[in-house]
Amino acid sequence: MAEIMLFPLSSIVLPEGKMRLRIFESRYKRLVSQAMKADGTFGICMYEQPSQAGLDELSKIGTLAKVVDFESLDDGLLGITVAGVKKFEIERVRVEYDGLRYAKVNWLPNWQVSQVDEATESVARHLARVYQRFPEVGDLYEQKFLDDQSWVSQRWLEILPLSKLQFDSLAAQSDCSEAVTFLNQALFNSTPE
Repeated sequence: MAEIMLFPLSSIVLPEGKMRLRIFESRYKRLVSQAMKADGTFGICMYEQPSQAGLDELSKIGTLAKVVDFESLDDGLLGITVAGVKKFEIERVRVEYDGLRYAKVNWLPNWQVSQVDEATESVARHLARVYQRFPEVGDLYEQKFLDDQSWVSQRWLEILPLSKLQFDSLAAQSDCSEAVTFLNQALFNSTPE
């Protein structure tokens, strides 16, 4: 079981996904500094304000992310770009003096490459349109694997407004088939045959 630093967010990155982050809190400046002194990685998981006392605010599933680029932003803040490496399941979380969280995690297998079929063809086409309409997201990817339903499914899970519970349920699966069913229902109100 490995221990990694955690960066909880309202959104998520999954394996092969990319995300830009603005770093301004001192605990996350420390996280980036420590990550860059090591292998450049840390964990990203979903944060959701609990609706009831006693509920966990962090998703059970997260992704090990690696810093692949950084810049000084116009407002003087540090901007970093991360790429998702591999999924994990959180076993235990501890919090340090400044609020930085560390998690003991078990690694989960990444979804295997899977050829786009009839069930995912329209989902892939729709993602391509989203990337054209929002180039700030699409430009993160030099190459878009729109012929791989695992890649397409994960990119949708990153951009859709999912609850922590929905995300955990879909991301914990061993392949993308449940995500494909969910995406067809969410995007087109249909179920693949």
